[in-house]
Amino acid sequence: MMPKSCCDGMGVEVRSRRVFCTSLCALAAAAALPGQAQTPNGGAKGPDPQPLKTTDVTRAQMPPGKVLDFRRLGAFYLLADDKGVFALTAVCTHRGCLVLSEGAAGFGCPCHDSAYNLQGEVTEGPAKRPLRHLSVKEVTPKGPLQVDISTTVPSDTRL
Repeated sequence: MMPKSCCDGMGVEVRSRRVFCTSLCALAAAAALPGQAQTPNGGAKGPDPQPLKTTDVTRAQMPPGKVLDFRRLGAFYLLADDKGVFALTAVCTHRGCLVLSEGAAGFGCPCHDSAYNLQGEVTEGPAKRPLRHLSVKEVTPKGPLQVDISTTVPSDTRL
């Protein structure tokens, strides 16, 4: 049996290859534990230095029932109902993961199974707070829509 460590003659401890490999495997296993694969998006990043996100969509292109995914542009969804156009953040209020569109059912969080309806209201926990409604305006009359991801508006606000 090999010793776990020994001295190299100069007083420096030398670990065996077996101890090194065991330690390396333990670190790799810890990194792969559930919950570590997708870290929440909300806590690690600071505020976006450019919160105004201009889409390539106009109000005329948003009939009631339409849901457009802009998670790559600025972590939000653009939606329309009978009252007008509005935007919801795509950031789950539970732990900050990005929610996914589930069509007419609303939105679901893949991290902890929170669910929201198309108005952003919680329909299934563990989330307790609704998704934030974001400010939407036209850049120019009948022009592209712009979402301010740093500005929360009341849930009944529509363009």
